[in-house]
Amino acid sequence: MIRATSMANASAPGITVVIPVHNGERWLEGVLNAVTAQADGRPLEIVAVDDGSRDGSAAILARYAAARQVTIVQGPQRGAAAALNAGLRHATHPIVCQIDQDVILRPGWIATLTAALDDPTIAAAQGYYETPPDASPWARVMGLDLQTRYQRMLTRDVNHVCTGNTAYRLSALAHVGFFDEALGYGYDNDISYRLVDAGYRLVICPDARSVHHWRDGWRAYARQQYGFGYGRLDLVAKHRNRVAGDDVSRLSMMLHAPLFTLAWLLLAGAGVLALADMSPAVAMAPALIILAVLAIERFVVGAHAAWAFDDSAGWWFVPVHFTRNAAWAAALTVWTIRRAFGIASDPSHSMHPRPARADEQGR
Repeated sequence: MIRATSMANASAPGITVVIPVHNGERWLEGVLNAVTAQADGRPLEIVAVDDGSRDGSAAILARYAAARQVTIVQGPQRGAAAALNAGLRHATHPIVCQIDQDVILRPGWIATLTAALDDPTIAAAQGYYETPPDASPWARVMGLDLQTRYQRMLTRDVNHVCTGNTAYRLSALAHVGFFDEALGYGYDNDISYRLVDAGYRLVICPDARSVHHWRDGWRAYARQQYGFGYGRLDLVAKHRNRVAGDDVSRLSMMLHAPLFTLAWLLLAGAGVLALADMSPAVAMAPALIILAVLAIERFVVGAHAAWAFDDSAGWWFVPVHFTRNAAWAAALTVWTIRRAFGIASDPSHSMHPRPARADEQGR
């Protein structure tokens, strides 16, 4: 338990911060220090769920636990949603702030989000991600793309908040049954949809800032995007009315995977036609048109992002997002094959944790 020297807010509801940890050594100390710096007199506890780390994370957590700054919970090693639920079961305060092991809170993050939850109709309030300016284009495009999508939202009320950067009302999570442990990527969408369906409001608070250290490098990006694409399919299988996306991931984004897959199927068909001494143009022409449309759409969005946020990473949108499209197309193919053979979905199909070795953290 962390107690600030000032007791001005001692009578206010306490805050539990839940941090799932799996091979998070690289950023973990910075994450914990940023949380402890948020103390403002209210009771504040940090529950770290060590979900089978094989790097130095356990030693870091043990040091903070010895200083009575962190409570360590051993995770069930059944995926991120299960780790989150394990942490929630140990929460002793009515507001739970959930951050990831690579998210560094800016000053005032907790105060801003918990103030939003003073409205009893609001079940969750999400902060705003910043990306380190020295990150590679792969990470910067990921952050810039998210910033662009947030900018398009007309109000702060949304139907999807991301875990890793959000404060939840614990009673609301309990009301809808906590996180679905059968899901990998997409469990945050799922809990958002269920909260909205239960009559709660979700909001985004742009003034609650945090720095997100996205996985860097093309391998890590492609691997994570494969997981995002696969998890989205599991999500849509559960929430068929969300096939067109949500406020954060809209239809224009959701269409990229099936259209890109169709284009490559058409190109494969053109190759078959050519081998059969038939004209491939009937298949190649629509494939190239589809790819051109997707490229133009990403170029326009990226150019706007580069101008609006003064970040040259916007000019990388086309090649980076075509890598994303290829990963999503692969996910769509594998997911379809598994469904056809009746293979049950598992969180590990979409969510691959960071490796233990420090030199592989970006992979």
